[in-house]
Amino acid sequence: MTSKNTIRVKAPAADAWKLIGEDFVAVDRWMAAIPRAEAIDGPALPGAPAKGRISYLFKKFAPMYQEEILTAYDAAAMTISVDVTLHHGPKAMPMKGYTSTVIVRAFNDASCEVTWIGDATPKWFAKPMKRMLTKGLDAGFIRSLEEIQHFVETGQPHPRKVEKMQLEAAAAA
Repeated sequence: MTSKNTIRVKAPAADAWKLIGEDFVAVDRWMAAIPRAEAIDGPALPGAPAKGRISYLFKKFAPMYQEEILTAYDAAAMTISVDVTLHHGPKAMPMKGYTSTVIVRAFNDASCEVTWIGDATPKWFAKPMKRMLTKGLDAGFIRSLEEIQHFVETGQPHPRKVEKMQLEAAAAA
């Protein structure tokens, strides 16, 4: 079972692609779960902004982080694919990561759709749970699409991101 979710964005496809593809490393600008991200050093795919990124999760999940390696990058087709590996998670966590592809398609000059497709990558002991784990990713992909839509349409982070940043700052104070 593959997770597939789509959202319509009231903005040009080029604006959505800039956020998702060209500004790939700067996911911490718009994704609620990521307060900090940085580029992974090394050779990048042709046209890609980086080899990948390290996305650090909010303190609630620390010290877990995501290593995200670009496996496909096509600016002309506005398609990006990523292989994500979770690091420093609980040993009993059934997922070692996931794969995802994000596609931007123009409807017209003023609107587009963004589709997020993904599959869980279970640890060896959880392979029979792959379908359930992939289904569990759905909620995260849907939230990410909402956050993309909000950022592209308004130029501002989604209220969920603002709230998490405020909570993170309060916890650090």
